[in-house]
Amino acid sequence: MDNNTAFSSTPTRWRKGSKARTAVVGVLAAGLLLGGGVLAANAATSTNALSTTAAATSQPNATAAVAAKAALARHPLAAALRFFVNGDSSKPNYGQRAARIATVILDKRPKLAAKLPAALQADLKALKDAAAGDRVAKATHIKDTALNGGYGPKIQAEAKRLQEQKADRKA
Repeated sequence: MDNNTAFSSTPTRWRKGSKARTAVVGVLAAGLLLGGGVLAANAATSTNALSTTAAATSQPNATAAVAAKAALARHPLAAALRFFVNGDSSKPNYGQRAARIATVILDKRPKLAAKLPAALQADLKALKDAAAGDRVAKATHIKDTALNGGYGPKIQAEAKRLQEQKADRKA
């Protein structure tokens, strides 16, 4: 018997060179290889907008969810604009959700709200303060104004792009 085996922290069954050790090491190696690929894919989608766009276009299995997360990473207003442009105003809680989005933008994101055009700030404030029955009309007004360019060419271009994406998904 070895003098070092009495003080070894490894269990006896692992020191004897059994087939179980080989199997476990093989499974661990395969798991690390697969896990590394998943980590690399996640890192590619969360670093910045350029790498996310490149990853989404280079992988054929990229989903719309990855593209949506990339848009949100580029600008926090993208999710709100997507709701206003593509939201279904016939749903019963549409007005309530629109008011909640306006409240989040104005109250929780004051730096973002300060960068918005004055007309959009005023419309979001009106939506936030609107009565429950008027919220759908105010949200529809924001959608129409964004699509018609009333908030500027950048917001108009993004709103039209979101609307086209929805039409492409339905087709």
